[in-house]
Amino acid sequence: MNQQSKTQPETGYLKESLSGFRALKVEFTLLPTDRIHLGPDEVKGDRWRGGFGEALRSMACLHRWEKTDCSECNESADCFYHRYFFSDMPHPYVMLPELDGRRVYDPGEVMVIEMVLIGEAAGHADKFVMTVEEVGKRGIGGRRGRFRVKSVVAKDLIDDSGFFKEESLNAGGCVIELLTPLKIKEGASGLNYRNLSFETFFRLLIKRIINLNNLYCNGRGFDKERIEPEKQDLFRLAREIEAKTYTEWRDFKRFSSRQHKSLKIGGQLGIIMYNGDTGPFYPYLKLGEIVGVGQHTTSGFGRYRLITA
Repeated sequence: MNQQSKTQPETGYLKESLSGFRALKVEFTLLPTDRIHLGPDEVKGDRWRGGFGEALRSMACLHRWEKTDCSECNESADCFYHRYFFSDMPHPYVMLPELDGRRVYDPGEVMVIEMVLIGEAAGHADKFVMTVEEVGKRGIGGRRGRFRVKSVVAKDLIDDSGFFKEESLNAGGCVIELLTPLKIKEGASGLNYRNLSFETFFRLLIKRIINLNNLYCNGRGFDKERIEPEKQDLFRLAREIEAKTYTEWRDFKRFSSRQHKSLKIGGQLGIIMYNGDTGPFYPYLKLGEIVGVGQHTTSGFGRYRLITA
């Protein structure tokens, strides 16, 4: 190992830029009043996102009773639905349904869904609660099963000191367990990496974290030119970490109400073992457990568990 790899990168300004990152977890305990069909764990988040979008439009859109194209609407700049659902920007929330293996929930049983609200979205928690209540009235899943909200509990996931403490991973490496499909997009399709390098994984992750920070937290107030060399130092260190990938690609179908047709979505599931000095990446990997990585993260894709030695 050369001297450069032994030297820890200076990432003080990058960490400082993320010090105001906020993530609020809102946990909904729900009681089905109809039988609810959500399908396999891997697509539950997508079902939730679809139901959430329909309910949000019915409540927030000024033209909800008309066949209005959002991309041509003059009200889009001030529209909550456009900013938080329709736009192509990364959205500041993540749907996290229970991964309990159950496809169907019967009346009288308990169903739980969590949402992570990022940055400014946390200030609109009441709107998200009202929207989930509306989903319950309209129904969700293949047969539009209805539910009522029994309780709502909110908790900040990041304390005042954030994730950037003097904690680190064991120098021997870590394991990433992919709990929901990880889709890495290139062009119109996803890529199945037979050996997903740590550099590729980390580049995806830090891009998502910085984008969310700039759009919805206080990241815009920091100098990008000072952050960039610190990122490059981390990328160079990431190249030295060895990867062993034990994953499979799985495809699923979803119905797009916007395009009015069924679409195929998929991603990698399994585990990835990383061997090397992963310590400097610990806070970003922990943050990734909250926000996810890759495509379709709002729907709960790209969820993973970080396992340390």
